[in-house]
Amino acid sequence: MKKIKVFLPALLMFLFFTSFFGITSVSASEVDSSVSASEVNPSVSAPEVDPSISAPEVDPSISAPEVDPSISAPEVDPSISAPEATYGLSPSALEPDSTYPGTNIRVKVGDVLYSSKALGGSAMIVGHVGIIGPDYMVYHVNAVNDNQGEGGKRDTISYYQTRHNPNESIAVYRATHGRNAANWAKNNYSSVTSYHIPIYSWDNFQLKTINPNYCSKFIWQAFYYGNYDTDYIIGHYTPNKEAFVTPGQVIDSDDLTYVGSFGSRS
Repeated sequence: MKKIKVFLPALLMFLFFTSFFGITSVSASEVDSSVSASEVNPSVSAPEVDPSISAPEVDPSISAPEVDPSISAPEVDPSISAPEATYGLSPSALEPDSTYPGTNIRVKVGDVLYSSKALGGSAMIVGHVGIIGPDYMVYHVNAVNDNQGEGGKRDTISYYQTRHNPNESIAVYRATHGRNAANWAKNNYSSVTSYHIPIYSWDNFQLKTINPNYCSKFIWQAFYYGNYDTDYIIGHYTPNKEAFVTPGQVIDSDDLTYVGSFGSRS
């Protein structure tokens, strides 16, 4: 009987501890496997943050394509730096360099070129005038029906030299308001398709007529229309005036200053 009394409490203690450890074991397995491992670790952390935002969106789309090729190289470099360093000269229009052939005179946009008026020369008695355009080509009007047709011409300086007789002189006059005149001449020379000087009649031959035209009137128009309807050549002419403008009147303008000359070439 005494043995039964001793054994009974021991059995109760054994059952109590077994029951306690059984519960902890279930509790641990529920917390550990269902929340921690399955839910937290694989679903939030790994798939959402790492591959989708950082690498593909920021790196290739903004930095490389937009900034590098479009603004820096093509627009800034050739239009500002190069022209200023070479006085804005176009190599195709200048031979051999940025000065008039055989001289140290810099070519400037708006320079007026006056050919000598030797009898039998290219301009016959009265002379001839042209203007250096914004592209450093010579714009002028003459009567020769060549590969550009009769009227308005666009020549390199080198080719312009060949339009003159041997040993003929081409004087350079620098203009105060030549740049705007040069732009107008470039934009309008092709509108002149017929050459005519009103020697015998002034009827309906006003200075505003673009076609037909002749060299010195074309230069008068370039300075007048290019400079917002201001007569920088004669001083008081208007487009409605029926008059004749000579090459001599052009180079006598207060707007022009003689800076030197260069020769023709065969």
